Amino acid sequence: MNSFENTKVLMALMGMEIGGAETHVLELCKALKTKGMDVYVVSNGGVYEKELIEHGIKHFKAPLHNKSPKNLVASYLGLKRIIIDNNIKLVHAHARIPAFLCGMLQKKLGFTFVTTAHAMFNNAVAYRLLTNFGDASLAIAEDIKENLLSNYKMDRGRVFLTINGINTDTFGEVQPFDHVMREFNLEPHHQKIVNISRMDKDMSQAAHKLIEIAPAIYEKNPNARIIIVGGGNDLDGVAARAKAANDALGEAVVIVTGTRTDVPQFLSLGNIFVGVSRSALEAMACGLPVVLAGGQGYLGTFTPEIRDEAIKTNFTCRGHEEVMGEDLKADIFSLMDASPNKIKEIATHAKEMVQQEYSVDRMAEDTLRLYRSVRKSERPIDALISGYYGSNNHGDDALLRAIVEDLRNIKPNIRISVISKRPKETKEIYKVDTLYRFNFWKIVKTIKQSNLLIMGGGSLMQDLTSTRSLIYYIFVMNRAAKHGAKTMLYANGIGPLTQENNKRRAVNALRKAEKITLRDKASKETLASLGFESDNVQVTADAAFRFREGDQEGATRLLDDVQIYNKQFFCVSVRAWKDLKSDFITEMAVFCDYMVEKYGLHPLFIPMQPSNDAEISTKILEKQKNRGFYLEKDFTIEEIIAIASRAEFVLGMRLHSIIYGANANTPVIGLVYDPKVSAMLDALGQSYYIDLKDIDSMRLITMAEEIMDKRDEIKSKLAATTQVLFEKSKKNPTSAHDIIDRDLF
Repeated sequence: MNSFENTKVLMALMGMEIGGAETHVLELCKALKTKGMDVYVVSNGGVYEKELIEHGIKHFKAPLHNKSPKNLVASYLGLKRIIIDNNIKLVHAHARIPAFLCGMLQKKLGFTFVTTAHAMFNNAVAYRLLTNFGDASLAIAEDIKENLLSNYKMDRGRVFLTINGINTDTFGEVQPFDHVMREFNLEPHHQKIVNISRMDKDMSQAAHKLIEIAPAIYEKNPNARIIIVGGGNDLDGVAARAKAANDALGEAVVIVTGTRTDVPQFLSLGNIFVGVSRSALEAMACGLPVVLAGGQGYLGTFTPEIRDEAIKTNFTCRGHEEVMGEDLKADIFSLMDASPNKIKEIATHAKEMVQQEYSVDRMAEDTLRLYRSVRKSERPIDALISGYYGSNNHGDDALLRAIVEDLRNIKPNIRISVISKRPKETKEIYKVDTLYRFNFWKIVKTIKQSNLLIMGGGSLMQDLTSTRSLIYYIFVMNRAAKHGAKTMLYANGIGPLTQENNKRRAVNALRKAEKITLRDKASKETLASLGFESDNVQVTADAAFRFREGDQEGATRLLDDVQIYNKQFFCVSVRAWKDLKSDFITEMAVFCDYMVEKYGLHPLFIPMQPSNDAEISTKILEKQKNRGFYLEKDFTIEEIIAIASRAEFVLGMRLHSIIYGANANTPVIGLVYDPKVSAMLDALGQSYYIDLKDIDSMRLITMAEEIMDKRDEIKSKLAATTQVLFEKSKKNPTSAHDIIDRDLF
């Protein structure tokens, strides 16, 4: 379920005439509507009102377009009535005047108030005092964000970045344009240079420069036509200058259309586009080569070389040299002379960028992220996280870090508490509130203050370790159900559950969960075997798949410390286990010796939980004839991924040693002490694993030799698979936030 289903939001802006901010709001409203939100708009009105209404979005009219005292009073009273009558709890302003009025009303009515900054704001003291950016703000470009932070002293956690999302269904396909060709006497053989912009005095520079160089363009190609689209307070000036140019040339070379709503048609008929901002992105989506030129500066033809600079200013050229006729002429001439293949190359790069990075859906998701950041609850804790934390187990600590970081990526100010065996240590490392694992009175008290109980990653619903741990986690879940906190199992593994009583207990607890995300298909199959099926169950991926980068410098320091130096090696992760065969140590030592003697590969033992792993690792090393190595110092996730990336393969008993190896695209062999190990390797598409009951050095050698032969192929497959699992892992925090945010504002 979308946590914003039926949530009411009022968009407040100056008007709905054609313009970048107005089109942004139009597309955003439509996208939020499709996501289930109840969207209202208030403005001075304009040509886009009709499209809003067609999409079921109600528009209210208020004179928000200027700051005359009369209009300010009328707008204030109108906004107040709209918000009260429609029970609006969330207001989103898109310009300084609406934001100023909404900020005043927020103090009286208590709604949540956010803004979007579409441009650089005047930093004069008087303006700063009258500007209100609400509880949080979206900035359309990085430089706008920095302006808000530096000149308006906003907290970094309250300012988010977004984009001008382009509707590629409208602008990605060629639209019928015959009516435009007929209206303006255009012919197929004409080379059409299109400029679309608001024709206000501070934005019409590119249009004026195009008219200025029209004689040179006409001289180069008498079939060239310059088409200037848009209205504004300088339209008359642009039209007069175009008429003078046409009179001098004796032909209608420059066409000034005024305000139009059929913008996609003009882009569909064009050959070259000149302009900035949203119009430039729309032209790119239509497959046109684009010359970035506008009222705030000039960057020239959009190519990969200027991509980063263009993105910084949201394609406005802000801060760059003003448009010069000679530069504009040179870039247009270059495109007029370019081969079809060159034009296709330029246009394809731009179009693919828009499709991948400037979608309307991404713009809507950025906005929902803003909304999530300001949602409020009567319960002071957003998420209480329960798991096997504070036991110096590297895998579980990685899961906690992943959960906390992923939740904060969506909502930076999220309020988190963690149940831990070592609460002080956990608090210091993860910067969260903590409580002791066996302080049951405080656990119940904290549950009563929490919106969501997250049963953190790992295998909590199992009795392989002990029935006692299962009963502990079920107790926590049952307390949450009793005291009104929603529960989510976060990328869990399920099972094994061997005792009938435990199966029944687990199923009864799971039925109370709001959402269950699982790290593998085998866990879902286990649930089905228990007779538990629900629409709330989703297979995602282990939270640790979000760790993709390695710390190579840190890895070098650690490897130097164990004195491997330039030796080739493979990683080994083993743990003490109650059912280890008596010959486990011998078989492992034989395998390690073989890899040293035949391949020159030395084993590097990595303790994922030193208290449990050190002794068994040391015994294997002592049993070997050849030298092996042991990583004694503490390590970070990024360091161990970097070490794994240098290894030939990973031989892992610990689940997260296998995940780290896979994240490094390094082949892995599993030692299966728990079905979760084989389930993970199946999820990775890897068949190299052996049950501990069948441990045999020769079988391990056969697997290792096959891996050595197919190493490049396996690495390539792992790279593709872990990327898919990385994307799936993103669904875990999104689901958590949807539950936390439901019914709030």
